[in-house]
Amino acid sequence: MEKVLSLDIGASSIKSGLVDINGLISQEKKTIIKEESYNGFIEAVKSIMAGISEKPAGITAALPGGYDIEKDEIFAPNLHILNGKHIRNDLENIFDIKVMAENDANLAAYGEYVFGDKKSVKNMVFCTLGSGFGGGLILNGKLLQSNITLFEIGHMSIDFQGRQCGCGRRGCLDEYCSTSGLKEIYKNITGKEIAPVELGELASSGDSNALEAFKDYGRLLAGAFANMAALFCPDKIKYGGGLSELSMYYEEVMQEEFNKIIFPAYKGRVKIERAVLKNQAGMAGGAALFFGL
Repeated sequence: MEKVLSLDIGASSIKSGLVDINGLISQEKKTIIKEESYNGFIEAVKSIMAGISEKPAGITAALPGGYDIEKDEIFAPNLHILNGKHIRNDLENIFDIKVMAENDANLAAYGEYVFGDKKSVKNMVFCTLGSGFGGGLILNGKLLQSNITLFEIGHMSIDFQGRQCGCGRRGCLDEYCSTSGLKEIYKNITGKEIAPVELGELASSGDSNALEAFKDYGRLLAGAFANMAALFCPDKIKYGGGLSELSMYYEEVMQEEFNKIIFPAYKGRVKIERAVLKNQAGMAGGAALFFGL
């Protein structure tokens, strides 16, 4: 059975795996980008290719930013080493293999839909909660696409005088609903900086400041999700990414707040659920796109 090498590119590492047409992932690994440069990125991909046991039918790249499909150019606010680069052309020339690329959140949305919800819903918003806040939209059973990647919901501003975002604007959801946003909430409460994993450990022990930080985060997410519901009224809003692993500390508050503030006509029509594919959704989505599922 043919398999595609799916690359899910992060700020400092690349998750990879061989994925078949059924979405099954093998030889999954995480590779650190050792040198903070485009050459360092290319070397990391070469290392991944050298380590797999069979030649794939192609490569898919889930990119952390906007991607001009026609010009093969990237704008990555949180990974500047990729900005302006021609990743599809470069990887095809290096490996003599078909390459496809898309925004990481779009591919995560597509993977979650094809291998998780295709039989039950037609319209779905998918959000990634991690170092950034991204999203993808499934509309009438299809991934919303154009000649450039769409649905940059992380760069919707909720405060035009707010925090500076890497995209150049202020107040983007990317700055509030991401790991940096959660850390900032806790810092405003305690004056201390802490990593989300440690914050989760504090919350599990009953620390009141940690629990309050997660509640505040849940309310912010509810506001973001209510905005998306007002725009698209999807059957589901699903969320994945690293911070979804800590959802037990903010999910209840998020759901309660969402039900309070959603556009009244849509109340009861939009479900919020955690992704079933978790951090594998982007790799699965790459395969779904490559195989035309």
